[in-house]
Amino acid sequence: MNITFLNPSFLWGLPVVSIPVLIHLLSRRKPITSQFSSVKFIQLASTTVIRRFKLKQLILLILRSLILLLLTLLFARPVVRRMPLFAQAEGVSRSSVILIDNSYSMGYMKEGESLFALAKKVARRILKMTKRGDRAALFLISDEVKPLVSYLTDDKQILWERLEKGSLSFRPTNLFPGISQAYKILQESGSPNREIILITDLGINGWQGIDGKSIKEFDPEVKFIIIDLNRELLSNVAVAKVDCRRLTMGETSQISAKIRNYSKEKISRLFVSVYLEPQGKFQIDRETGEKVGQGFVDLKGGREASKDFFYNFPREGTYLGKVEIQEDSLPSDDRFYFKAEALEKIKVLLIDGHPGISSFSSETFYLTLSLSPTTSEVSTIQSPLVVKVVTPDGFPQEKLDDFSVIFLANVGKVTSSLRERLTNFVREGGGVVFSLGDNVNAQEYNLNFDNLLPAELVEVKGKSKGEREFKAIDFQDFTHPILQVFAQGKEGDLTRTRFYQYFATQVKPSAKVVLGLADGLPLLIEGELPYPGAGKVLLFTSTLDRDWNNLPSKPVFLPLIQQMVRYLALSTLREEPWGTFLVGEEIRYELGPGELPPSVEIIGPRGKKFSVIPVQKRDFSGIEFGPVEIPGIYQLSYIADGKWNNKYLPLNLNIESNESDLAKMGTREIRKLFLTTPIKIIDDLTNLEKEILQLLYGKEISKNLIFLLVGFLFLEVFLANPRGKR
Repeated sequence: MNITFLNPSFLWGLPVVSIPVLIHLLSRRKPITSQFSSVKFIQLASTTVIRRFKLKQLILLILRSLILLLLTLLFARPVVRRMPLFAQAEGVSRSSVILIDNSYSMGYMKEGESLFALAKKVARRILKMTKRGDRAALFLISDEVKPLVSYLTDDKQILWERLEKGSLSFRPTNLFPGISQAYKILQESGSPNREIILITDLGINGWQGIDGKSIKEFDPEVKFIIIDLNRELLSNVAVAKVDCRRLTMGETSQISAKIRNYSKEKISRLFVSVYLEPQGKFQIDRETGEKVGQGFVDLKGGREASKDFFYNFPREGTYLGKVEIQEDSLPSDDRFYFKAEALEKIKVLLIDGHPGISSFSSETFYLTLSLSPTTSEVSTIQSPLVVKVVTPDGFPQEKLDDFSVIFLANVGKVTSSLRERLTNFVREGGGVVFSLGDNVNAQEYNLNFDNLLPAELVEVKGKSKGEREFKAIDFQDFTHPILQVFAQGKEGDLTRTRFYQYFATQVKPSAKVVLGLADGLPLLIEGELPYPGAGKVLLFTSTLDRDWNNLPSKPVFLPLIQQMVRYLALSTLREEPWGTFLVGEEIRYELGPGELPPSVEIIGPRGKKFSVIPVQKRDFSGIEFGPVEIPGIYQLSYIADGKWNNKYLPLNLNIESNESDLAKMGTREIRKLFLTTPIKIIDDLTNLEKEILQLLYGKEISKNLIFLLVGFLFLEVFLANPRGKR
């Protein structure tokens, strides 16, 4: 704390405080000597009377000096500063950068008003406080910086108009870019009075990765004022994710919603609903579809729970849907949009190159088990399959139009009929998996399947199991759809498998390695024919039984095979996986093979239309647009092959950013981030202007001095003029 004066020139009047002392000294009289016969009684009286008289005179002297001192200070107008580091230079204009948090957590409703609306009101009050010559800039910040007024200006009209146009976003918070931008702007200001004013809910999520050292333009002389709009602990529940399981026409399918409780208290009987509508009936100007399920879920504090719904899809095709919970104070994360495909059962044909005496000894024994498991959590996630096993001799009698995927398991006998039928099957969109073995002749395969195989076979490498030498998987492309379920390790670890024998290969330039063994040896390779609408081919360079490896005995075998089938089947259907896009992302949507349309019209959830021109790249053929800002269903319309096509994309909030967690950043933690910066956090909005003015300019104590002066005057009059003498 320190004291300054608004009119310091009046302090030259301080010498007047000595006037009462001078008068007292100058008015002292010399004692007069008088002759008395006896002074005995006078001496007795003076002991008490004179002592009391001198004390009163001393008190009057002090009071009169204090009165003159207070008068002088009143003219000088003293100001007390509680935080000297915030002191503003007198007579110099201010430069302020106002940052308003517009992340979706600021949509929290309190007493019928969102925190963001309250933040705009606070910003107006701060702008109203600015004096002539003061300059300000104005930004909205979430995980992006949106300038309303990107430069320092003293034009209040522009600042107010731009502030009115500011809107809440659906993005998470990242305060780092906004604070860095504020320091950069103030760095260019020549004013010594500079401050950043951040208006936020102080959500802990937005402070990740921030400290004074990480900000390049950091200046410890810039004051940092934080307006905290969230004085209490807020509760919130969000729909985090939706999984669609076993979406098969005519069978009961499962839709599972993940509901997350971000508060510490238990929530009982939270109402949850699911809506579905066929893509052909969907209208962009109304919410998604018919309610097909509802129920209640209990949530423990800080935990996540699943609510499962079961629905029998009446027909195959694409469905658009949303899961919605009972609306709370933060409505933006109370719903989750999704897209689902109801399919007929995927039919898989296995060509067994080594049938064996019994099914257990056949080449396709483990394949059949993995594609038709009796009990498996993974099998409920994937589409149900119909599996048929034939020998190479029985293959010509099969109608391939009935199948989506064909496996060639250690098939040694290659005929012209097999080659031609497989080639036509892939050209028409089917998927083929080649698994090798001791029946396979490298030269014969290279000659007959040259157009199909993604790699040229060289020779068999490795030794039998008895030699105890093996190679393990050391390359996994987790970005590939087949391996995405293994990225978090939830479906097992592929690197624990052992491969004793395998084919060495030379991968073609157009092919892609999905799995690889040590020393750069490819294990699973993907390729496709250069024809519009063609399917994909997978080459597995070892066996899919236990002759050359122990993969079939590992838990990872089942999800790996089912992922391969699902990937190839979706390729056959020419549909994208049923993922969801997130607010703030750049959208890349594959339109598939064939001639691209001249343009694609896109309609957002609020009916806004815009057009995008498709792009053709080496590995991508479709449209790119964004970043997208509003969650909901987006409609893509275009003409292809002479037909009008409509596609739909679900877009959701980035719940995994933890923006829905409304826990606050503590004051101590914030101060630790900016150790050398003067920081003040204000959470009392009632006296906001007074708080800021006292912080920057201090508190003038003239009123207090006046009360003290009046008190001293009354006391002086009372002592100098007693009511009567006794």
